[in-house]
Amino acid sequence: APAEPAPTAAPPKPQYRFNVAVTSNCAPQEAGNWFEGTTYVNGQPQSGYLVVFSYAPDGPPATPPVQSGPHAGYEGWNQGFFSHIINASSPQAGNWYSWIVDESGNRISEMANWQFDGPGGQCNQIKVGFDSR
Repeated sequence: APAEPAPTAAPPKPQYRFNVAVTSNCAPQEAGNWFEGTTYVNGQPQSGYLVVFSYAPDGPPATPPVQSGPHAGYEGWNQGFFSHIINASSPQAGNWYSWIVDESGNRISEMANWQFDGPGGQCNQIKVGFDSR
């Protein structure tokens, strides 16, 4: 008799709630360095998530978290939108990381990573997207 096929294992559960982190649209920018993006749940923009960034993976956040989507002081932001200024005076070369944290500061997303070129470079402004699928 033919052998029965071995049972297939279930795919592993994602380690983080936001299991997708994507960088795109790297652009020149001589006014400084910044990144912006959107937090999604199943591909739909969702607000209220806290986005941080650092010079090191899981390093100390360079600034306090910014909340995605419209909130006090940023009522005009689109659902899920966020923006962080890294340097507002001139572009600086460097490697950067961004992720989403919960209210206690624990990481709940995969990490986005990118490299800025500095003055005259082709990449000093970037889009970052986080999704929970």
